Amino acid sequence: MVLARIRKFGGYMSNMVMPNLGAFVGWGIIAALFIPTGWIPNEQFNELVGPMLRFMLPMLIGYTAGYNIYGQRGGVIGLFTTMGVIIGSDVPMFSGAMIMGPLSSWLLKKFDENIGCKVKAGFEMLVNNLSLGIIGMILALIGYVTIGPVFNAVVIFFSNGINWMMQEGLLPLLSILMCPGQVLFLNNAINHGILSPIAYQQAAEMGKSIVFTVDSNCGPLLGTLCSIALWGKGKAKKTAPLAMFIAGIAGIGEVYFPFILANPIMILATMAGLSTSLFLLVLLDGGLVGMPSPGSLLMIAMMTPKDSIFANFIAILAGFIVAFCVGTLILKIFGSPDEKESAATLSMVDNISAGNVTAENKTNTESNEGNNEIKLIVVACDSGMGSSAMGATVLKNRLKKDGITVEHAASGNINKEADMVVTLEGILERAKISLNSKKAIFISVDNFLKQSQYDNVIEIIRKRNKL
Repeated sequence: MVLARIRKFGGYMSNMVMPNLGAFVGWGIIAALFIPTGWIPNEQFNELVGPMLRFMLPMLIGYTAGYNIYGQRGGVIGLFTTMGVIIGSDVPMFSGAMIMGPLSSWLLKKFDENIGCKVKAGFEMLVNNLSLGIIGMILALIGYVTIGPVFNAVVIFFSNGINWMMQEGLLPLLSILMCPGQVLFLNNAINHGILSPIAYQQAAEMGKSIVFTVDSNCGPLLGTLCSIALWGKGKAKKTAPLAMFIAGIAGIGEVYFPFILANPIMILATMAGLSTSLFLLVLLDGGLVGMPSPGSLLMIAMMTPKDSIFANFIAILAGFIVAFCVGTLILKIFGSPDEKESAATLSMVDNISAGNVTAENKTNTESNEGNNEIKLIVVACDSGMGSSAMGATVLKNRLKKDGITVEHAASGNINKEADMVVTLEGILERAKISLNSKKAIFISVDNFLKQSQYDNVIEIIRKRNKL
């Protein structure tokens, strides 16, 4: 299935970026405060902005991408080879890091598996260091000569294309791509693979970029949810206010997706709102200095430069109002979908996000034969945020008296000490490969937020821990 493969690809890219979000946020705050157009311009502190953007952030991505594939050795060679594409390019090399990190760590892993394992005892350290150094050197040189310049040209080409769309007033057309991509859970692939490199390049040149607002602008989706909260029916109407709070304040936009999946025509409301926001951002010269992740109103405010306060506020508000009005019109004309069908879709959203749509709620348990006590549980999804974070909270509340630690993580970055992994059926195998543990119990669920899905989890824990 093409969409499932794209979602999986987006999940891999997300796993390279998500563990480093704190650094991206920190860089964004420094830029928002100290660049010449920032809140408190400072020439000395502004000297941090360029090097962090060009070197630190791509290097973090390269290291994380390598680490996800081959641990510490993968991380080291991923960072090493990423330097080749960084120096070989004049633009921030996020895309190059996403290529070199995984590629170099995978090649090193294959070398160790097929050649390094044949080294005689006593020579392991010598061969390990030489293999990493030589393979890393070759790939860094290749990256410098080929990949760096190629991606430099690609980023500049698309950046010029975005600038042309802005000049011609065509940027609102991006809503046609972005809104359906979001609800089909392709936002990671679109945002991290296409938009972010362009946005950071523009931010480096102009101090801000409208492209940061294409995926993170929560105004239109909040307007759509508000119309459902007022004029919808049944479960959608009852849960929309809570979804608005989670999406707007916590920045977890995934809670909005099932409402559109339950009533697809409502995507027109969000598209109209986002188009309006983008039009006003171009007209009023708005934009952000960095990616607000998660895309909450608070993070958007923190990433707003001083000269874009009015533009960003008006654009987000207008996007909310237009989405609300269009959503209201749609609901008044076409009404809400059948309640049973809507409820089924709303409860299946997490299963859909894994590329495994099914009409049944079933729990598939796979466990080992051991009797180890369960002390650490990891709830895992594609990106390690959103639905898995909320699911971890649900499970944590049910286990708060049992002294068990519950974490959430991306399926490719699971804590190696995990005794149990709770994930979606569609990414169960990926989680197993990532953890590669014989002692861990793997449990798949259909919906992270449904309390009853954890009954089987609780039962296994009680038996294993003799509670």
